[in-house]
Amino acid sequence: MLNDLSLKTILNNLTMGIAILDKNRKFIYINDLTTKITGYTLADIKNLDVAFKLAFPNFEKRNEVRENFKNKIAKGKHYNQVINIRTKNNKNKFIEFRVNPLENGYLLVNLMDVSKRVEQEAEIKYLSYHDGLTNLYNRRYFEAEMERMNHSRNYPISIIIGDLDNLKIINDTYGHLNGDQYLKKSAEILKKTLRTEDIIARIGGDEFAVLLPKTGTKAAKIICKRIINQFKNYNSENKYLNDFKISLGFATAAAIKKDLFEIYNQADKNMYKNKGR
Repeated sequence: MLNDLSLKTILNNLTMGIAILDKNRKFIYINDLTTKITGYTLADIKNLDVAFKLAFPNFEKRNEVRENFKNKIAKGKHYNQVINIRTKNNKNKFIEFRVNPLENGYLLVNLMDVSKRVEQEAEIKYLSYHDGLTNLYNRRYFEAEMERMNHSRNYPISIIIGDLDNLKIINDTYGHLNGDQYLKKSAEILKKTLRTEDIIARIGGDEFAVLLPKTGTKAAKIICKRIINQFKNYNSENKYLNDFKISLGFATAAAIKKDLFEIYNQADKNMYKNKGR
């Protein structure tokens, strides 16, 4: 019989956290799962202001969350939010909050730990935009960035296309595992040489591309020379199966009216002109 069960027993056996606040925003109840998720007991979070201070140590973030909460509640809206909180044992967790206004100013808050889901989604997003071998961006991301920067305020914009000269020889002679190491090392050299704001991508088997925002022709030419020199330095300092060589071509969109996809094609043509020199 349902009458044999207490309301507390029912609430403590739900599969989501429950918190109830009165019209003065004091917590009058939290269930066991809420404490398990956050570490906080009812004695720890007597009211909403205390809960905000504990869950959001950063002042700016706390104010942002508080203002969003007040605005939604003032309109009497039900709303959901996934947000990163600090737990009692100083760990960060992503929690989905579902806030439901009740009668007489009371609030019912449901909460679920969605940290694993958020991590999985972040991993899927990372993999969708990165090359699995080199950890550089992939063609999909590179083209998306070209689309984003096209006719933007980042002009002048230069694009460098690079093609590894000896990858086929290494693959055919020494095997693809050694070829993979060649690609990884080439990616490391590029990352070491270029700026943090530059977009570096592996766009094909042995092809790389670099998107250089706010970079004119003179600066792009210097960057290309720097990349070539870094490859030469690596050859002089390390023994490898075959020399690290890369052919480069670049093109620059000096004015905002110039389309980046046209610049990409021009950089690719320039690379093939320089290949084998």
